[in-house]
Amino acid sequence: MAEVTPSRLLDRIAEHRYLLTPAGTRVADIVLEEPALVARLGIVEMAERAGTSVGSVNRFCRALGIPGYTELRLTLAEEVARDQAADPDADPTGDIAADADVGATVALLAASSINAIRRTAALLDTVVLDRLAEAVSVAGQVQVFAFGGSADVAHYLATQLTGIGIPTLTTSDVHNAAAFAVTLTPADVAIAISHSGRARHAVELLDVARDRGATTAAITSSAATPLATAAELTLATTARGSGFRYRGTAGRHAQLFVTDALYVRVAQRRTEETQRLLNLAGAATARYQTGKTSNRSRQG
Repeated sequence: MAEVTPSRLLDRIAEHRYLLTPAGTRVADIVLEEPALVARLGIVEMAERAGTSVGSVNRFCRALGIPGYTELRLTLAEEVARDQAADPDADPTGDIAADADVGATVALLAASSINAIRRTAALLDTVVLDRLAEAVSVAGQVQVFAFGGSADVAHYLATQLTGIGIPTLTTSDVHNAAAFAVTLTPADVAIAISHSGRARHAVELLDVARDRGATTAAITSSAATPLATAAELTLATTARGSGFRYRGTAGRHAQLFVTDALYVRVAQRRTEETQRLLNLAGAATARYQTGKTSNRSRQG
């Protein structure tokens, strides 16, 4: 697999997308969705697709530190070629045609998710991961703020942490989340999860947590998002855009990968207690498993 660093052009575009003008954002979205196509398009065609002017396309290039559109196309062509050579099955966009057959659909979904996890592993700041894991491992309580599609990921993380003795709260009801947030103290940790990094409630609740003195962290797609700006610690998932069809599935898998990495690093700091609690949980839930019939059920 080709080395993935934040200096790659597509990563830079994704990270700076939210800082661009509306015209620049439209250009960015087209580049992120179809980099191979853009590498072949002339500047006039590109401007027409983005509904903007040639001058705006050139300004987009300069905003990214690229001299002009020709250089943009050349860099995109090189990156697409490297990605295809390294992982020819990886779907770069997560977009699936409506008439794709079931085999192609499954293959594209798998490739997109695998690629998202690989990219996330390559981009993940392990120093920040360990700082957050340390804070969580000694926290009085952890609260996870997430809404919409990210709420399921938050619930998963809360369940995992609670199971190893870290009291963790989460709710997709913003009123309850706000009521929880004001109970935070400097001994606690607040984690907000949003792939886009623009979920207003998550940003605002992270501000509340910071005002309460809690350690604040974000799990989001890029260190340039509003959510990342509001957090002390940021764990970035795949940096590619998330506005296109079906790409959300890969984004959720990247989020789950990061939460698993956090959970494991916390568990490693609490090995004996983690093992004790997991053993107790296994014994408590064994009665609900099919298989051998217990003595009690035979006697009944």
